[in-house]
Amino acid sequence: MNHHYQLKIISLKEVAMGLFRLVFQSPQLANESKPGQFLMVDCNVGIASTENLFLRRPLAVHRTNIKEGQLSILFQVVGKGTLALSKATAGDVIDVIGPLGKPIEIDSSVENIVFVSGGLGIASLTALMDVASERNLKITLLSGARNSYRLYPTQLLPEGVIEMTATDDGSAGIRAPITHLVSQVQENADIIYACGPLPMLEALSQMRTDGMLAVDTIGLLESQMACGIGLCKGCVVDTDSGTKLICVDGPAFNLREVIWESQYTP
Repeated sequence: MNHHYQLKIISLKEVAMGLFRLVFQSPQLANESKPGQFLMVDCNVGIASTENLFLRRPLAVHRTNIKEGQLSILFQVVGKGTLALSKATAGDVIDVIGPLGKPIEIDSSVENIVFVSGGLGIASLTALMDVASERNLKITLLSGARNSYRLYPTQLLPEGVIEMTATDDGSAGIRAPITHLVSQVQENADIIYACGPLPMLEALSQMRTDGMLAVDTIGLLESQMACGIGLCKGCVVDTDSGTKLICVDGPAFNLREVIWESQYTP
């Protein structure tokens, strides 16, 4: 069940170029939030009241620390809302609704997981990696970004993660889309979890269709949302089993089931 919270910021740090990690204090929300879920965040903080930002922003639960009673979100500055959020300071209070979305459960039969992250996709995948790390599963992360400065810092990853990288300019890892590395790691994988730009997820889906990818691949879809609770119908995704809502039915969908033609707006 989701709740309304007034959360105090413990810290806000730029961990990579344009990539900010915000840590909140909330034992209850840290305990309730599961991998795959997200928060609807009011970004009216740290700015003049004249810049009233009406809509909340959906931001993934990045990590939780139940022992410390803390949870974090990871975001990029892409517009007025996230810019305002990036200017917040420790001690500020932010209005949050959550957790929302369906939690992701890693099946008990899974031993070897591959995570595919493009850009900000790492924000949604890390909580799942933490669970996999606690279970001592074999974890491989394929991490892609525009350049090395935008990659999530390796030292912040959970213990035991084997990381391979790809960048658009070749400044880290291979100079290619991150999907080019999938063939190298899929052989022993039991499941793949992927999050990133829509073209990356569609490419993985096409690889499944073409027989280049033999492993079940779960995509965490992202969308602009006005409500986050299924009322506004602003985050529709068409699947083989009908129309679904990312906020209520997702964000995790088997990429085989997504009808991609309808996911692009002209």
